[in-house]
Amino acid sequence: LRRRVQQAQRVQQHLQLQLHQQAQQHQQHQQLQAQAHQQHVTRINAFFSFRIHDEMYIFLFIKATTTTTTVTDILSCIPSNDLQWNQTGAVVVNQFKNAAALYIGTNDTLYVSDAGNNHVQQWSQCATSAETIAGSNTSNSGSTSTLFDSPDDITFDKYGYMYVADHNNHRVQRFPPNSNIGTTVAGTGTKSSALTDLDHLSAIDVDDNLNIYIADIHNDRIVKWASNATSGTVVVSNSLIDKSYDILLSPSSSNQVYTSNSDKDKVYIWTFGNNSPTSTLSQVSATKNALAKPKGMVFDPYGNLYVVDSDNDRVVMYCANSAVGIVVVGGSSTTPDLDKPTAVALDSNLNLYVAISGGTKVAEFARL
Repeated sequence: LRRRVQQAQRVQQHLQLQLHQQAQQHQQHQQLQAQAHQQHVTRINAFFSFRIHDEMYIFLFIKATTTTTTVTDILSCIPSNDLQWNQTGAVVVNQFKNAAALYIGTNDTLYVSDAGNNHVQQWSQCATSAETIAGSNTSNSGSTSTLFDSPDDITFDKYGYMYVADHNNHRVQRFPPNSNIGTTVAGTGTKSSALTDLDHLSAIDVDDNLNIYIADIHNDRIVKWASNATSGTVVVSNSLIDKSYDILLSPSSSNQVYTSNSDKDKVYIWTFGNNSPTSTLSQVSATKNALAKPKGMVFDPYGNLYVVDSDNDRVVMYCANSAVGIVVVGGSSTTPDLDKPTAVALDSNLNLYVAISGGTKVAEFARL
C-alpha cells in the first residue's frame, strides 16, 4: 500500500508540473485581465489499486477544498481548438455587386445587404442562390417604400423586424417579417444636420429597447433614435465618425459602441456623451501588424470581436478586453483568397461567413 501511495504521489506531482507548464504557456498568449473568483477544487491526494481474483479495485483518496484562484477564460482569449476555423472555405453564394453587410438570423439564414444592386437578399442553408426580399429585383434605385439607393447596412430587432441603412436616401427603413414594404423610422429622406434628418448614414444597430444607433457619417455623429421618435439624440460627435464603415453596440456596456474607421485604419470604442474615443484597436499579432481599412464587424457569444481587415485580405479576432488581434482566416494558407473582403457574420455554430472578392461573393469557413 505504501508503494502504491508513493507512486500516486509521484503521478500527482508529474500532473501538477504539466498543468503548471500549460498554464504558463496560456499566459504567454493571454491578453485579458484575469478575473478572480471562487472555485471548488477536487484534489486527488492518492490512489491505489489491487486485484482480487479477476476483479480490479481502485481506491481514490480525495480532498475537496474551496480556494480563491485567478483564472482566465481561455475560450474567449486564445484560438484554442474551440475557436479555430478551417482555412479551406467554400463559396456559398456568388451573385452580388457589393455585399456591404451580412447578418445571420433565425435558422442560420444569411441576409446580404447588396449596396451595388440596391436590394437585400436572403440565402437559406443549402440553397443554390439567394432571393431578393426587399428592394429592386433589377438593381434599380429609388426612394419609395419598396426601393433603396445604396443599402449599406442591415440588422434585425428581437421581434424579427429588419432595419436597413438606406445610404443615399438618408433614412432608416424598417420591414415587418415577410414584407417588402418599408417604413421610414429615422430620417426624413432629406439630408441635413437637423436632428430630424440624416446625411449619408453608413451603419446601424438596434438594442433590446428598439433604440436605433446610427453612424450619421457626413454629420460626424452617432445618433440614438428612440422607437417611434421623430428626431434623434446625438450620443457622440467627432470628425472620426466621417469614415465609419460599421457600428456595433458593445456586448458588455449599455453606453458604448464600436465603429470601424476605414480611413484611419482603426476600430474606435466610444462612450456615450464623450466626444473622444475611449480606446482604439489597430494592433495585430502578425507580420502585417496593423489593420488596414477595417470594414464589417461582428461579436461572438463570448464577447470576442471579429473585424474585416480589408486591405490585408483577412479577418482579425480581438479577444474580449484585448487590444491585440489574432488572424483567424486570410493569408497565403486560406482558400479561396479573401481579396478585399467587406463584411463578416457568424452562424449558431460559429461558422464564419465572409463577403470576399470586393463583396461579390460570400464564402463560408467552417469552425473546427
